[in-house]
Amino acid sequence: MRLANDGSCGPPADDSCGVAGNAQKANVKIISGGATLWEFQVTRPFASSGTDGSGIEFQHVRYKGKQVLYQAHVPILNIQYLNATGGCGPTYRDWQNSENCFQAVGYDPLPGFRLCTSPAKTIFDSGSDSGNFRGVAIYVDGPEVVFVSELEAGWYRYIPIWRFNVNGTIRPRWAFGAIDNGCTCKTHHHHVYWRLDFDIETAANNLVEEFNDPILVGNSNWHKKVYEIRRPKDAGHKRKWKISNTVTGSAYELVPGQDGNSDAYGIGDLWVLRYHPNEIDDGQGFTTNAALSQAHIDNFKSPAELVENQDVVIWYAAHFLHDESHAGGPPHIVGPDIRPVKW
Repeated sequence: MRLANDGSCGPPADDSCGVAGNAQKANVKIISGGATLWEFQVTRPFASSGTDGSGIEFQHVRYKGKQVLYQAHVPILNIQYLNATGGCGPTYRDWQNSENCFQAVGYDPLPGFRLCTSPAKTIFDSGSDSGNFRGVAIYVDGPEVVFVSELEAGWYRYIPIWRFNVNGTIRPRWAFGAIDNGCTCKTHHHHVYWRLDFDIETAANNLVEEFNDPILVGNSNWHKKVYEIRRPKDAGHKRKWKISNTVTGSAYELVPGQDGNSDAYGIGDLWVLRYHPNEIDDGQGFTTNAALSQAHIDNFKSPAELVENQDVVIWYAAHFLHDESHAGGPPHIVGPDIRPVKW
């Protein structure tokens, strides 16, 4: 999918939809055929955790009565301009707690949470910065229930999207848009970092394994991760990761999307870490300083920190080259699939 206004650098700004009430959280149940499939708490971006927010945030995510995730959100988001001129960049650490207007038709069971009668339309869908709502819109799209918002950070518009399928798959997505600005058409890299605190059934007894095909070492495609580590994506080896409960065998896989690869500034593709309550983000707020704006998730990583049979956290990064001056190119949306393999 491509932004509707190809060939331009974004529509004019329009932030005229007013306030959306002060409800911060909602408890959600997704029921199909009389059976409860999903249960979780969802937090609006303006109330989300982290130094400068983390978009739409989910906690206590359960599928068919068993816990999948303790917490899921995007606490780190940054940008690097490839040719920083005219006051553009050179880098930005952006914020994820400023809600922007978008179009959503339906009713509000809580102020700022809208159950839609048709799919909500953000700037990513319509090419327009105007709308009638700000907060979290919820709608059904085939077998998925979709949670979407629109965020503002300067001239950028970010769209956090989370799709919960009846089959147990979660598809977190992050889409990119912008309003017309002198910097918008200048080529830049976006880097988005999901923090996924897995609790497969329990907080303890979780294990992360990595899949490679062709096999890297030994005679198995799967290798467990025993200590904290940073790993690159590798499409050539069909690389993916499995998070399982070593007692029950329940498991989910994390499968990369077409999400680019790390570089010198957009450091890292995936981290396997042990849970610590003070590691929600790296503590950095908005800045244009390149050394500070870069993600510092490596500060959490210790090669001596055991992650086997522990409470594990996965950080997953996607990297997107944004070049509005050229039509075509990759879609303006990134994200992995999180899907059950034994449940």
